[in-house]
Amino acid sequence: MLTPEDIRQKIDYEIIVDAYDEYEMSSGWHCTFDETLVFPFYATAQLKKKGGGVESKRVEIVALHSDAEGFTDKDFQLLMEQGGYLAPINYSKLSDIEADDQTLEMFQIWDFWVNEY
Repeated sequence: MLTPEDIRQKIDYEIIVDAYDEYEMSSGWHCTFDETLVFPFYATAQLKKKGGGVESKRVEIVALHSDAEGFTDKDFQLLMEQGGYLAPINYSKLSDIEADDQTLEMFQIWDFWVNEY
């Protein structure tokens, strides 16, 4: 678990260093995630049902889906596999993530960025 100061250091000096606008910050996040996340990993996803309502399902996350511009709204998309199909899903729709320590650390940094930075 990183301390808030560790997280601020990583954000300021590794992820968004030299970023002067929203696009450059988004690009920094994309590059960091692309180089750091280890796939596949598993999570619980909130999925909309065809007839209405929402159901929690355990899904396999297989790739980063957002491009360099996809991190501007404090959310981003990953690619999930469910029942033999691939579909994008917002990170904010995931919970109970089971991944390696490196991936979980990046999500801890992202969550800090979204909620406290």
